[in-house]
Amino acid sequence: MENSLYNPYVTENIYSPSGTLLGFYYSKPYLRDDVEEINNNADIIAWINYYANEAALMIIPLNLQQVKQIIAAPEQYSFWQEAHVRLAINYAVFKECRLALLEITNVFSFWLLDFAPPGADWQLIEAFPFSGIMLNEDFFNTNYQKFTFPFLLSSFAERDIKVIVRSTQPAPPAGVMTALNISGWQQCRADHRLG
Repeated sequence: MENSLYNPYVTENIYSPSGTLLGFYYSKPYLRDDVEEINNNADIIAWINYYANEAALMIIPLNLQQVKQIIAAPEQYSFWQEAHVRLAINYAVFKECRLALLEITNVFSFWLLDFAPPGADWQLIEAFPFSGIMLNEDFFNTNYQKFTFPFLLSSFAERDIKVIVRSTQPAPPAGVMTALNISGWQQCRADHRLG
């Protein structure tokens, strides 16, 4: 059953290679709406606000200000501690807050959004307990045919880290995604970058 409370552009579906619904990604413009932010942060994860699929992940992108607020008072964000909720942060936010984030990984599940920007410190990324990584279209297109790419993705699979590709293009064939250990594909309507 589709949610009728919000504009359909609030979410973008994520599908597994087999085409089943894996989860939802909430768009940046919705979360940055300052007027509604306090009420919406709790409302967007309510069961009535998305398809009736209890296994569906809910991926919520956060900017630096939101992450600092969570770090300062994690108890005020109990609605983002649900088992199906994943908080997506970009590398810049991760690098600035990683030590404080380590202290709250027991109650929040973090995904790295727009994996591996130029100059990224791989050791920092590997040492952090991310539960998922979202590759952007540029990174995927630049690397998916390289010899080392399947090894990189298989190392994530071995650590039970889901890998999602966010792209404006349709998904590649299921066999290609499965061979590369890609957990899901999100066809984006626009490029949402966190500031």
